[in-house]
Amino acid sequence: MQSKTIVCTVFEGHYHKGGAALINSLYANGYEGVIWIGYKGILPPWAVIDAKGDGFDMMKVRDNLHLHFMRFPPTAFLPYCKPLFLLDLFEKYAPNAERLFYIDCDIIIKCAFSYFVEWSKFGIALCEDMSSPLSPSHPLRHQWAEYFKKYGISVRQNDNQYVNGGFIGLERSARGFLREWQHIQQLMLEDLKEVNSVGLKDRSYMFNRTDQDALNVTKDTTNERLSIAGSDAMDFSSFGFIMSHAAGLSKPWENKWLKQVIQKGQRPAMTDKLFMNHTESPINIYSNRDRFFKKIHLKIATAAARVLT
Repeated sequence: MQSKTIVCTVFEGHYHKGGAALINSLYANGYEGVIWIGYKGILPPWAVIDAKGDGFDMMKVRDNLHLHFMRFPPTAFLPYCKPLFLLDLFEKYAPNAERLFYIDCDIIIKCAFSYFVEWSKFGIALCEDMSSPLSPSHPLRHQWAEYFKKYGISVRQNDNQYVNGGFIGLERSARGFLREWQHIQQLMLEDLKEVNSVGLKDRSYMFNRTDQDALNVTKDTTNERLSIAGSDAMDFSSFGFIMSHAAGLSKPWENKWLKQVIQKGQRPAMTDKLFMNHTESPINIYSNRDRFFKKIHLKIATAAARVLT
């Protein structure tokens, strides 16, 4: 299947459930074409392989929706694979694609996919993180500028936006940004080698958020045009209309919602509800029985949260 626009994601282990819900939400919002999946380990239980490609397996979900699975080496750290994965898609596996969107597997799409295509015309599409804004005079940004100066790279400190690493959309003409991101990431890893023995304990380390920090440094060094949506685009600061990102350690497919309400006073999140709305079609994640009880569980937890929190 040839497509001018392609989407990709990565996952391993139980994150395949989030990946399936992402795919379902894309299809429900009008996406047609190919979705590329970089994965580690074994294929998810819902994957039915129809054919083999050159270095990937193919699954036809619908006549207008195909999945291409590309297995990564067991030693791969998936967040670090993003820029090269996207470059390989542009340059080797999808040479006719005009634009590409990477979306984390713990994201649910909320709006018509045509909005994303339009967005990418205005520049590289990015979203502010929950920790944004980050002042231009913040010590972290001074640390980045000082570190990359020794490599002859000028890091600009002229905005207060810190972007999330879970989403990027760009047209083919801007793919040089991916090479910049990969280069920045490799230089960042030189410093990470020195701190790995003590661990990345907190945000006081300038690359604590690894690939996401590298993406932000690239944002502050590139000459490519950018189009950055606010943190509401991922339902962080407030509920937006674009997507919903379960960015914390707790994921919708693993959450024990009622227990979290009772023990932690933690309400079910918007992404929990959206996830459950996209577990059936076109990819069926749960049996009918399991889905019924999970939805009942979510309703009870939501009701309990109104009383207890």
